[in-house]
Amino acid sequence: MLIAEFCRQADLTRDAVRLYVKLGLFSPNVGHSASNRYQQFSDADLDRAAVIRTAQQLGFTLKQIVTFNREYAAGAMDRGRKLAIMRDQLEAVDLKAERIRAMRKYLRAKIAWLEGGERGAEPVFCRSRC
Repeated sequence: MLIAEFCRQADLTRDAVRLYVKLGLFSPNVGHSASNRYQQFSDADLDRAAVIRTAQQLGFTLKQIVTFNREYAAGAMDRGRKLAIMRDQLEAVDLKAERIRAMRKYLRAKIAWLEGGERGAEPVFCRSRC
């Protein structure tokens, strides 16, 4: 499929697709004749787009995704490595969740303080580990 169709099916912008091609995440077939230089994307590219989206939703950066993709392509992504990556990401997500809990606690306290006429000590956002 050509880039326009691929973008529609993968729910990606042309700029994102071009970046992913440049980074080696997609490897479309390209015509070799002077009259046909169009990139042709495959169903495998659609599958990879879904994997990239899932990885991003799990908090992985594009840089990490590119690195993991290279490791995988080189055959260096064994079960142990996959487990280490997932455990590290779970730890990062847990830390983010802890920070979000602290933000929610502060916001609730600040709202209550404001609704109470700003009486008493103003809530202070945590100063350590936030």
